[in-house]
Amino acid sequence: MLLKSKQELREFILEKGITYFSAEEFTCKHCGKVIIDSRIVETVQRLREYLQKPVIITSAYRCPVHNRRIGGVKNSAHVRGYALDVKCTNSKDRQRILEFLMVRAVRRVGIHPRFIHFDIDPDKPSPRLWLYGKRRHVG
Repeated sequence: MLLKSKQELREFILEKGITYFSAEEFTCKHCGKVIIDSRIVETVQRLREYLQKPVIITSAYRCPVHNRRIGGVKNSAHVRGYALDVKCTNSKDRQRILEFLMVRAVRRVGIHPRFIHFDIDPDKPSPRLWLYGKRRHVG
């Protein structure tokens, strides 16, 4: 289910007992709006529980303007509310996050030296696992 307002997201967070994240963490850094699939919110909550340490969301919903400004791909899953990037800068956490995502059947994952991207965009090819290379690619 796509959550399309901060209020709707706040109600979902309260109803589902999402304790580690606030609605603001899922909003666009440019305009403050939000569109996010509820499964993404639940997945990052479970990831936090699995890791037993803080998980920092570096990018969730992005409005088209913000996505363009940061060099995001035109058809980014972030713009549609199906993606999340979480900070990850070491191989131990990277391995644990990837294991978690595979068990949860998250089938679209991008690996960057500073973050892990995952999405559940139904209109994109799946399964997919990619590395962010020299070309600046922002999923």
